[in-house]
Amino acid sequence: MWTFPLNIGYVTSSAQANFHGALQTRLFKDPEKMITAIKEDSPDIVCLSYYVWNSNLNNRVFEIAKSVRPDTLTVGGGPRFTNINANKVGAGRFSAEQRHCDVYVLNQGERGFLEVLERFDACGRNRRSLLGAPVAGSILFPGGDASALVGQPLDPLKDLDDIPSPYLSGMLDEFFDGPYVPIIETNRSCPYRCTFCAWGIGTQKLSRFSDQRVLDEIQYISERCTKTTNFYIGDANFGILERDSHFAQKLRDCHKKYGFPGHVTAQWNKTRPDRVLATAKVLGEISEVGASMQSLNPTTLEAIKRKNLPLDSVASIVNELRASGTSMPLFTELILGLPEETKTTHIDANKRMIDLGAEIFNYNLHLLPGTEMDSDESRDSYFRKTGWRLHDNAYGVYDGRHVFEGQEVALETSTMDMDELRSFRFIHFLLQFMWGRKWYFDFLNLFRRHGIHPVDVILRVAEMARGHSGQVGDLYREFSVDHDLESFETFDELREYWSQDANFERLKSGDYGKLNYVFTFKILLGCYTEFNALLMDVARDLTERTQGIDGHAFLAQCEDLLRFADALQFTITEDRELVENKEVKFTYDILPWKKSNYQSELVKAEGRSAFVYRFFLPREQKQMLEKQLNQFQSDNINQVLRQMSVDSNPEQFFYDVEKVA
Repeated sequence: MWTFPLNIGYVTSSAQANFHGALQTRLFKDPEKMITAIKEDSPDIVCLSYYVWNSNLNNRVFEIAKSVRPDTLTVGGGPRFTNINANKVGAGRFSAEQRHCDVYVLNQGERGFLEVLERFDACGRNRRSLLGAPVAGSILFPGGDASALVGQPLDPLKDLDDIPSPYLSGMLDEFFDGPYVPIIETNRSCPYRCTFCAWGIGTQKLSRFSDQRVLDEIQYISERCTKTTNFYIGDANFGILERDSHFAQKLRDCHKKYGFPGHVTAQWNKTRPDRVLATAKVLGEISEVGASMQSLNPTTLEAIKRKNLPLDSVASIVNELRASGTSMPLFTELILGLPEETKTTHIDANKRMIDLGAEIFNYNLHLLPGTEMDSDESRDSYFRKTGWRLHDNAYGVYDGRHVFEGQEVALETSTMDMDELRSFRFIHFLLQFMWGRKWYFDFLNLFRRHGIHPVDVILRVAEMARGHSGQVGDLYREFSVDHDLESFETFDELREYWSQDANFERLKSGDYGKLNYVFTFKILLGCYTEFNALLMDVARDLTERTQGIDGHAFLAQCEDLLRFADALQFTITEDRELVENKEVKFTYDILPWKKSNYQSELVKAEGRSAFVYRFFLPREQKQMLEKQLNQFQSDNINQVLRQMSVDSNPEQFFYDVEKVA
């Protein structure tokens, strides 16, 4: 919901160029503004892009458009349809849910939408005439579930520069005034065909925008973007082309000159470690280098038609980045619920990626329309039960009616039962909270230094939290109750539940959202002391179970590292002002230990009172945090902080540290 509407910008730029200024168009990101404009202007055509997070909202907007003017042509587009389900059966299922959509443009939207516009113009802008015969590159819905007309597919554009840049033309300028994050494409398509993904279906090979155009767009955006620090690259495989390092250099140069982008989010290439490394070195700390694995189980990878970067290549990238002095985090993604995945293989994958030092994002599989995994054959082979959960931030009241979006998630597979899948939800939260987002990174590395894997620590934390009788136990039970809201039997049950006043109020107030982020800040803001006490209980328990550890010294180090973790977190006052610096005393000299990648010994203060550290915010980091606090304004500080956490470098939440004495 926070990105520039680049997609409709491309489609509109292409249409205007081909109609030589004869079209009057308006672009919208805010649905309420669009609804108001529809009521005031009664347009000939209303066009909406379809994704899993806005399909029901689109249906509502089209319904409103038809109520204002029944002969308005309603046009959808986007990855809801692909070559896999763009047929009579898929069209019938869509039409049964989306009764107010007249035309759906398939695959890349620019050529298909032009075909629709040209037919509409030739028909004298008569909706009924347009819907009388198939249109190439689209599905038409004249009425009724079984009456869809599926047009012949169109080839992708040969030259992407045929689409005028919506940035360089000024078409997207209005969105610089809102809290939106710019996004660009440098190329299109994906050479891989993972069964859970729709990216690249309908294209044969990689196509690209010209080098100079991309460089000019980065410059244009960086000069104008003042309300956000983030920047998205919308490629399926950034780093797949040698030229991507030049784009990285441009982003880096703009960061130095304008302070934007402060952070770059990209999906990295899976098969060219040399190019990934070259590009990552240039971007440096304004991004993270990604090695999304989804699974490390060979049987699973074969079932989902996926090929990963070899782990030794990932390790080589990480080592070379460190050797070059590039402080760039490594992140990976794993999906729970994939075909042939088991409890053991999933835990093993988390351990192996942590051994590489990666920040891990664990996702629960949800089935996307238009993908091979969503097919009847795949469902019958691999999935025993699915359920529905609310898509984060995808809700609202539009023209007097509640609208919600849901994700269909895997609850039981042929290789994992419901209890096994369910048991991972709290563990995934702790993995992201304690390790991935680094709130307890140093603490976990102390265990790792003594031969106890961070995953095993987290498994014990989850087990002890479940049986805790105090505040942490209450939090665990609260988490479990909210987790139950991710497994409705049907979407109708989901909609009915969240439509109730008390439940909807939770959404409006920000009390409910992505569980990992909500409960991160519930702990940090609400039961931090109690959670740290539980961690010390875990430390004592594991110390007793592990041979060769000096329990007294180890527990003293644990206590000092928990105090260090507390001091490291940036502090804001009740007035949302940042505390710029503070000094704290410690028993152990922690900084040299951290800088040795946790390989040296923790030195204790002997013959002196303590080591004194100063914690401070560098000017650039302070400015970035202030900008984000302003971007995500809300009375609910939990909501503000969790929005700041999404697609960001976790290090932004921590002070720099230097030894004073």
